[in-house]
Amino acid sequence: MPTRHFPSRVARLTVLAVAVHAGSTRAQGVLSDTVTFAAVSVGGIHTCGVAVGGVAYCWGWNTRGQLGDGTSGTERSLPVRVVSDVRFAAVSAGDRYTCGITAAGAAFCWGLNGWGQLGDGTTTDRSSPVPVAGGLSFSAVSTGFRQTCALTATSVVYCWGLNRAGQLGDGTTTDQSSPVRVAGGLTFAAVSAGDFHTCGVTGAGAAYCWGANGDGQLGDGSTTNRLTPTPVRADVSFAAVSAGGFHTCGITAAGAAYCWGANSEGQLGDGTARSRTRPVLVAGGTRYASVSAGNSHTCGVTPAGGAYCWGLNAQGQLGDGTTTGRQSPVRVAGDVRFVAVDAGGSGQALGFHTCGLTAAGAALCWGQNARGQLGDGTTEDRTSPVPVVQKGVGAAPAITPEGEEAERVAAMKYDLRSLIVAEESFFADSIKYSSRIGPGGVALRLREGNSLLSLQLTADGWTAKMGHANTQTVCAIYVGSTPLPPATSEGTPACR
Repeated sequence: MPTRHFPSRVARLTVLAVAVHAGSTRAQGVLSDTVTFAAVSVGGIHTCGVAVGGVAYCWGWNTRGQLGDGTSGTERSLPVRVVSDVRFAAVSAGDRYTCGITAAGAAFCWGLNGWGQLGDGTTTDRSSPVPVAGGLSFSAVSTGFRQTCALTATSVVYCWGLNRAGQLGDGTTTDQSSPVRVAGGLTFAAVSAGDFHTCGVTGAGAAYCWGANGDGQLGDGSTTNRLTPTPVRADVSFAAVSAGGFHTCGITAAGAAYCWGANSEGQLGDGTARSRTRPVLVAGGTRYASVSAGNSHTCGVTPAGGAYCWGLNAQGQLGDGTTTGRQSPVRVAGDVRFVAVDAGGSGQALGFHTCGLTAAGAALCWGQNARGQLGDGTTEDRTSPVPVVQKGVGAAPAITPEGEEAERVAAMKYDLRSLIVAEESFFADSIKYSSRIGPGGVALRLREGNSLLSLQLTADGWTAKMGHANTQTVCAIYVGSTPLPPATSEGTPACR
């Protein structure tokens, strides 16, 4: 599925917990380790994001190493860092595999590789990033079901992986384990890989699609598969297109949304369940800044940041607080303003969750969560957005103690919308914290040991309250007006 990345604007809560000997009042050091997302991408049953600074994180299903943390078979309901020194500009999560590109244009992939979709010249699965063969420089990458496509800086599209329906666009149905150029000599401004089809849009606004077309997802007025790019039959020019499971959507420069292809779940948004072989206008008259076609649902974001979704909703992937399918757009619940929403989700029986990104760099997800793909630390489906928990994200922070009284300096930074404190050991392995999120604030409790904590907060609307050594509790009290999410852990004393 295509990924989108945006410049972040800082709106973060920073919590610095400093450990000193009991009775001492000296704060002995500060360390910084924060995660603010610049991009998020939804795969079949996993999700990945890129932090400001280029570190990639993934969470959810990991049966083939698609999380990139060096393991396979271990599911993660919280973000884990992709094992690589590479700094990514963008990532795209597909069906049990993931790809990313660097600012310099190098492409890397990891996860399932049975059809060559990692592009490294083999069909060997990888649990950490490997370079895509060929030495090409890419400006964008898009993962589908089992094919990957990427755009070069010179606007040429290359694809690799599964090709049984011609989704690589090279005029054949032969799978490829390294990049091949899409036939036809066209240049593109963007490309999007779906389940068994791929689409792109030119700089002049012409949309082309190729591959499987059994439901009319190529938009050429037929249901005939195409091995090379075929023009979408539309009377409008497109600014962007998004290839989903068996349907495709696009938006015009004026923000009008059109969809075509399969529509059994109302994923075209035209108020019907009738499949279309040519683009139809999405109902409601809403203008969109972006649109994302998922497996059997679609979502869009307005210029003002409102998110709307339509189509299948059995797992709550529309985010409207229900599990009722919709044949026309409904507003995603909550008062969140998004810069992007990804309905992603490749796979014939996969892809039932959605994620969004705020301008502050907070990632929120909703829908199916059986494998932890929402990243909220649970496996419970959600019918409205929940923050991706930045708990234990990344490698253990480096510690810089100062003075004889310092034992350890522990720092926790987390986005104001996430409001989750890391459950990590900050004092070797002897002391851990737990967090309680609610109207009373965030409570930190030492489970072992006798150290006293001091707390420094750097965010509007928060004040610090010290606990006592015998209660081993430190509280951060929220006095602002922004509503807080519900508690995410139990058994921790509330702030008093």
